Amino acid sequence: MEEDNNTEEEQLADAIFTEKSDICQGLMNRYAKSSAPQHRHLIATAAAVRSIITAEALPLTPLSYFAAVVTTIVNSSETLDTTGIAALSTLLSMVLPAVPAQAITHPKAVEAVSVLVELLRSRGEGMAASSLRAVVKCLGVLVGFCDLEDWDSVSLGFETLLKFSVDKRPKVRKCAQAFLERVFKSFQSTTVTKEASKLVLSLFKSYMPLAVRLNSLKTVDGSKPENLEILHMLGVLKLIVPYLSVKVGLKILLELLKLMNAQFSALTRHILKIIEALFETSRVEVIIPEADNIISSLSSYVLLGEKNPADTVICAATVLRGTLDKLDAGERSAWIRNLPLVFRSVAGLLTSEASTASQASTILKELIKHHMDQRTLLINGSIPFQDASENTESSAIKSICAVFENALNTCDGIPNEHVLDVISVLFLKLGEMSYFFMKDIVLKLADLTSCANGDISDTRHLQECIGSAVTALGPERILTLLPISLDAENFTCSNIWLVPILNKYVVGASLRYFMEHIMPLAESFKRASHKVKKSVIGEDLQAHAHGLWGLLPVFCRYPTDTRQSFGSLTKHLISFLKKNSFMHESIAISLQELVNQNRSILRSSEGDCESNTYAIKDSMIQSSSVASYSKKTATKNIGALASCSMELLQALTDLFFGSPPEKRSYLKDAIGCLASISDSSITKRILISSLERLELINGVGEFENVGNSSTTEKDTQRRVTMELASSLVEGANEDLIDLIYKFIRHTLLTADEEGQCKAYYALSRVLEEHAWFCSSQFIELVELLLGLKSTDDITLLKSRFACFHILLVHALKMSLEEENTKAFLILNEIILTLKNSKEEVRKVAYDILLVISSSLENSSSLSSEGSHQKLISMIMGYLSGSSPHIKSGAVSVLSVLVYKDANICTSVPDLVPSVLALLQGKAVEVVKAVLGFVKVVVSCLQARDLQSFLTDVLNGVLPWSSVSRNHFRSKVTVILEIVVRKCGSAAVKLLTPEKYKGFVKTVLENRHNSKGSSKEADDPEKEEKRPNASSRGSDFTSLRQQKRGHKELGFSPRKRKREKQPDGIGSGMKRVKKARHSNFRNHEKQTEGQARGSVKKNMKRSSRREATSRGDGERKKMAWKKQKKIHK
Repeated sequence: MEEDNNTEEEQLADAIFTEKSDICQGLMNRYAKSSAPQHRHLIATAAAVRSIITAEALPLTPLSYFAAVVTTIVNSSETLDTTGIAALSTLLSMVLPAVPAQAITHPKAVEAVSVLVELLRSRGEGMAASSLRAVVKCLGVLVGFCDLEDWDSVSLGFETLLKFSVDKRPKVRKCAQAFLERVFKSFQSTTVTKEASKLVLSLFKSYMPLAVRLNSLKTVDGSKPENLEILHMLGVLKLIVPYLSVKVGLKILLELLKLMNAQFSALTRHILKIIEALFETSRVEVIIPEADNIISSLSSYVLLGEKNPADTVICAATVLRGTLDKLDAGERSAWIRNLPLVFRSVAGLLTSEASTASQASTILKELIKHHMDQRTLLINGSIPFQDASENTESSAIKSICAVFENALNTCDGIPNEHVLDVISVLFLKLGEMSYFFMKDIVLKLADLTSCANGDISDTRHLQECIGSAVTALGPERILTLLPISLDAENFTCSNIWLVPILNKYVVGASLRYFMEHIMPLAESFKRASHKVKKSVIGEDLQAHAHGLWGLLPVFCRYPTDTRQSFGSLTKHLISFLKKNSFMHESIAISLQELVNQNRSILRSSEGDCESNTYAIKDSMIQSSSVASYSKKTATKNIGALASCSMELLQALTDLFFGSPPEKRSYLKDAIGCLASISDSSITKRILISSLERLELINGVGEFENVGNSSTTEKDTQRRVTMELASSLVEGANEDLIDLIYKFIRHTLLTADEEGQCKAYYALSRVLEEHAWFCSSQFIELVELLLGLKSTDDITLLKSRFACFHILLVHALKMSLEEENTKAFLILNEIILTLKNSKEEVRKVAYDILLVISSSLENSSSLSSEGSHQKLISMIMGYLSGSSPHIKSGAVSVLSVLVYKDANICTSVPDLVPSVLALLQGKAVEVVKAVLGFVKVVVSCLQARDLQSFLTDVLNGVLPWSSVSRNHFRSKVTVILEIVVRKCGSAAVKLLTPEKYKGFVKTVLENRHNSKGSSKEADDPEKEEKRPNASSRGSDFTSLRQQKRGHKELGFSPRKRKREKQPDGIGSGMKRVKKARHSNFRNHEKQTEGQARGSVKKNMKRSSRREATSRGDGERKKMAWKKQKKIHK
């Protein structure tokens, strides 16, 4: 107990005493009312010391207290009892930390250390642990005042700290160890460090005989103090070994290695921790001399695996990895020599229990990534084929691969995921060199896959491992080792299971290899399927043929010979497009792969000498063997693709017109990719040819109206042609864009809704890809679109609004007068759409407004912030209109934007007051919308931001608390409850006008009485820590709740008999929640219901009390009539 109090006092001293503090006064302020004996002794001792200082006319500073206490100990150490010593030592330990740096001279510090050491020598046996701890702390602080460059100055204090660092009393020992580490860190002189290190080594060696004896035991007998001292000594070493001199560090390491056995002992954990700490901070020269001995000892320990505790085995494996890191940096020959041994020992842990195996797997993967590289295996810059065995690095790698091959051979069944993961990393790190070192592993993995073909549920990791081999070796070498073949006699296939793996992991292959080996193999399967008599076998062979042909897209993932082989491949592709329908999608995907991967490199910001490494689709594998493309290579590849694009475009276009809609989607993407790299004259010629063939333009290039005959067929052809035109937009020049626009304009003016939808989409593509067209044709485009009749068709409306989105953003950024006028017209149509009676239509309008707002916010242009505020200002302009319909729509828009980003309220200070001003009007629709807006504002704003609008909000909404129709009173009640929860009831009462204080009081009382109320509800600080009251984007709402919430807050008007017009609140808050988060309305509806119920309940209670007080039936009757009237 005394020790705990002592610790408390020392912590207090560190916290409140400064270099000018009066220690005695501080203690009296703290402990004057305490009745604890130790506190009374401490205050009395401090008072006595202060009297000594005062008598000497010295200032009452910590330095004066220090001198007086030390003098008192010198003069009275023989006569003081243990209580007096405890008080003085505690007082000194509180005083010293407050003494300024360098305030105590070196000689005085040395003298004070001598005094304390003498006190420990003469009176230490009878001192309490708390007193000893206080003296040890004083020694630790005083050593810092000594001359740290002079060993004689610090030796006495350092030696005493070292002695107590192995003390049997825990707090004394920990205090000594902490200050010993601090002192070691403060040494700057190598001489002092060497002398201190020698002292540590001497103490450690004195314990070595005992350590050797204990090392043969698995547990230490704690009843013998000497047994515990060796453990304490090892604990000291763990702390200070990083600061020891190189020579002493090496000697201690040698002593520890003598104690390191293959089997676990009582000292093993401590030894491993010390070695680990030494390796983390020591230089290479400390490790190299004993590297072989270290690795041998630790490997022997790790090899025993489960016979030793798992944590110590992993610790030893970690130290082995650190040893290799050190050797790799300083001693290459020793690194190569020990590499196989380390891998062999750690790899044995991969079959241990899951946790150990996982950690061992991590260590091995890090070793592979850091220590194995194709470059280390190169001889004179070339790959060692025949001479691999003569290279020491190659021999080491071969030995490591043999370790994992043996692991596969010894596994019973499919190896666990940890073994396979490490082998995968090894494949990827060695790359193409895997063919020489891991050939047998590939064959073994194939055998395991063949045996497990019946049950593929447990082969995921096995397939991923083989996939790594495919990535590293490439399909050519994999298929050399594991050829896919067909027996012509019995029609059996070998290694056909490899096709799905190839389809997932091939990258950086050769197009020529596909044409010369894969395609003939697929043809052989196809021919065999026609020869076989059994239909089932024939279908299987046909499926295998299609699977092989289906490898085309993966062979187009960064192929190594695009420029050389694409011309030949094009002939095969065109042939397939004309004959084999099952290849259409594969060809389309392949062309997109080839174009997009090269374009992405050309668009990158890296230099020509840079290269990009790409991950495989649908795989987590990344490897240096993945094909790397430079910009120079990509440029040549694009040239080769463009040179063959005309034939391919024509073939794809012909196919496009004859394909069903589901096929046209991927064909259109392929056409778009090829058109983006082709000369626009080619694509324009193809488009004109298509238009002429379908008689959509006449001989002079003018678009013709669809006649009465075959109208349906003509409309269909025009829609398909418009799809084709939209795919040609990217990369088109001005002439082609002009032609496409004329086609779009003609279609918009003459086609049906389905045709218009295609035209709107094509126009949005033109506006997205060609900003110059948007600028040059802005006025005409807006007039064209606004001249067209709006629609309730959702798909058509989305396409139309997509065009409006781009045009409106452009207008807001340009800030030209005429464009501003057109921007208002666009915004006007969107706001009017918000008042549509159909929920889906209104949702489209809300979505496009959010997209427009996000586009302006996320724009990288300097004017983006101003453009966004300009949008808000434009919407606010509608608030001054004459139509309640438009006003409520504008408020609804602002509710959406505030719900998405509440900072709008502070960035546009006039926003909230301008909307609140509408509450002075009488239009029900507008009032509903404004109350919904206010609900959004108070729910979304943080309490500190809401404070600035609190007066306006209260003055605006409280007048409507007296209106019960349209639930205005209930809505105001909900708003008020949210405000109280965020800002506190005191703030609300203070700002409430006198006229409405009764209503506010009733709301607060109801809230207090309502179920679930808590004291913290009125605490705005706690409100800040809770989730936002609006419950935006709640991740915990179930799908069913979300659907129900959408239905309740839907965009359609609330179904009431009395109100058929669109609900203003719905056009505000409810639509926000429908577009963004469904759970908000559920929360508020419950709150509103509770508030409404509480008001009714209190009204009933008050009426009953009134009736009872009157005491006659007539008055009761009058009270109930009054209540009924109020409810009504």
